[in-house]
Amino acid sequence: EYVAMKNLLDDLKQEIHVWYCDPRLIQQASKLKAYESVLSDEEVEKYQRFHFDKDRHNYLVSHALLRYSLSLYADIPASNWRFEKSEHGKPALVLPAAMPAISFNLTHTEGLAACVVAVDKACGIDAENRNRNNRLSAVAGRMFADEEIELLRKQDMQRHFFYYWTLREAYVKALGSGLSGSSKEFYFDVDLDGMSAMLCHRDRRRVADNSWQFRLYEPTPENVVSVAYKSSDPIKIKLREFIP
Repeated sequence: EYVAMKNLLDDLKQEIHVWYCDPRLIQQASKLKAYESVLSDEEVEKYQRFHFDKDRHNYLVSHALLRYSLSLYADIPASNWRFEKSEHGKPALVLPAAMPAISFNLTHTEGLAACVVAVDKACGIDAENRNRNNRLSAVAGRMFADEEIELLRKQDMQRHFFYYWTLREAYVKALGSGLSGSSKEFYFDVDLDGMSAMLCHRDRRRVADNSWQFRLYEPTPENVVSVAYKSSDPIKIKLREFIP
């Protein structure tokens, strides 16, 4: 087991890993009890505050997924991971000195919980369920740049809206400091064949930061996932289904 952990951690230094599962498939009472037992007091308090069972369940599974995923890289029980928040509220790991600088991000939506894990680089992840239909055109008009809105007019809104939405969310989460300025000041040039995207600034005088990389995934027919990471080199991203 130790060798497997060491290999996985060595791989992580050259790769980015995404672990995901469908919370709806995890209903066994004993397993959910075990999940609750590894959460921190603060997480348990938040978990118990959710009004709807579905929201409570998604929170529990996603936070357990993160903790058990992290324990794949080190001989540390899922309950022993400690987190702190930056001044902007982004969670970070409180790591033992012997471990490399692991960064992570977590997301959950209807039918999917996922976390991204990386070493020595900022990363963000966002997932959405395509079956949501919350006045997508109006939201796009409010949040997206004109270039994206123009493209969406020619595309299947229900299908393509969530590419742009999750890319934005993953980027903002990877930044960890919120956006300085309007989300209309930049746009994503999406390559649907390569399922990747490039960050573009609408102000031509600003040099685009090419160190941000973006990838799109569809791990299920109903879910879109975007991963953002900061690296000058392309890095292999490995997606693995994992039920803790």
